[in-house]
Amino acid sequence: MVGTNKSCLLLALSSLSIQAAAALSVTSARSNVIFVGGLCEDDLSSTKLGKEFDRYGNVVDVSIIGGGGKQQPYAFVQFDTPQSAQAAILEAAPSSLYRQVKAAQPIDRSKRKRSNTSRQKREAELQHLKDVCSRTNLVLQVQSTHIDRIKDFLTNYISKNESIELAIEGQSSSSITKNVSLVFVSTSNPISLASALSKSEHLEIIARAVNKLYIVQPGAVQADMSTEEGCEIVMKDLIKNKIASNDDVESIRLQIFPPSCQGKVIAAVESLDDDGLAAKLNPRDATETISIVQVYKHKGKSSDTSTDALVMSGVSKSTIDYSVQRESPKNGQEAISRAYYKIKEAVSRYESERADFSMESYRDCIAIDCGSAPGGWTKYLAQDAKMKIVHSVDPGDLDPAIELDNTVNHMRMKIQDAIPQLKSQIQCDEDKIKVFVSDACLHSMSAQADFLLDAKEQGILADEVFFVLTLKCTIGHGKANFDAQVEQAVSNLKDRAEIRDLSVHHLFSNRIG
Repeated sequence: MVGTNKSCLLLALSSLSIQAAAALSVTSARSNVIFVGGLCEDDLSSTKLGKEFDRYGNVVDVSIIGGGGKQQPYAFVQFDTPQSAQAAILEAAPSSLYRQVKAAQPIDRSKRKRSNTSRQKREAELQHLKDVCSRTNLVLQVQSTHIDRIKDFLTNYISKNESIELAIEGQSSSSITKNVSLVFVSTSNPISLASALSKSEHLEIIARAVNKLYIVQPGAVQADMSTEEGCEIVMKDLIKNKIASNDDVESIRLQIFPPSCQGKVIAAVESLDDDGLAAKLNPRDATETISIVQVYKHKGKSSDTSTDALVMSGVSKSTIDYSVQRESPKNGQEAISRAYYKIKEAVSRYESERADFSMESYRDCIAIDCGSAPGGWTKYLAQDAKMKIVHSVDPGDLDPAIELDNTVNHMRMKIQDAIPQLKSQIQCDEDKIKVFVSDACLHSMSAQADFLLDAKEQGILADEVFFVLTLKCTIGHGKANFDAQVEQAVSNLKDRAEIRDLSVHHLFSNRIG
């Protein structure tokens, strides 16, 4: 033990000796260049400054930098030997020509390399987004947590159900507004697509994800709308290339992103107003909408806002409201409303995928809602789907309006206790459950499937049952981890039962992404 400790101590000392030697070798390698700061004369010549340092050794070169009123000039003086430079550093005192003398610091080329890499990356990012903008005519302002969902919804739901050809050209996380991203879309008719998204049946689904729609013309100008100059650049482009081609413009409203730039944009309209455009501003009764969107703005220390920012704009008829808003629930109704829209979205998405399926075919059937309180899913089953009976299973209270519904049987217990009780009530096949839904909060994702399969084994479900289960992530974080758990839960369910036409969807109506 003692020998081992001594060996460790000797190794430590040996290592320390090597480090010290390395440090000495670095400090001994002195430079033959000195830095001379705070030059007191703007027109000081290199010859005059060189003569000032001749006393310390042979001066090889003098480089004076700055001056001309922009910054106080400074200089680098190079001697023929490091010893002369060291003598100047130790002996030179501030004089009428300069205020400071010290060793010149060598350029850290690794930092310059990193800086160049960062600049090249930014330039590539800017060029990529320019290419995206050149194909885009509709921009969606989306909550960042829902960005993948909205892209899937547009390509696999809206495109199919509304017969509209579209392509997702790209996306960009906004550096202007927190938690907001922009989705860039190209379509043959942006007004038709915007109108489709504004339909009530679609708004109910996407209202938690999409805040605004902007119809724009392809292409972008380099401008920063947080500056007056940038807003003038944008408005000049609009007036020249977009508004000029719309001779019948009677009145306009502005739709600006970010909204904080609206004041500067209006000021630019007024300052450039050579054809009465400012007088046509009428947000309440406009015939045309001008959309202006800051789609990119780099905020790095070395950014030039005149070139490191992009703006898209366009003029369109004010035939629809481009703000996406769902009616706010009344006091105490948020949880019911959110749950209600969740199952409504799930069924609607499933119906759109399956031409042979309709929730209408389950009308007047018996349904069970597990973990039902406060009653959003029960409300959908009883009032929208028109179930004959809804067994609403939850120890908690239901909303009074739902509790009083004659088709609702509130069972104040857990699902494992409700299954035997329901089994005892079955007299014939017509008494069996044909719709099984569960939004219960359980300890594990697999428990949702366990209760469904238990109900099947106990004989309370019909031979063919339609089910909707919420798979909630209880372990770990992140989309990849969640998707892996869902894949495992689905695989287990298929292994244990004969399942057909199974779909998995990430819902907009969840509280978070």
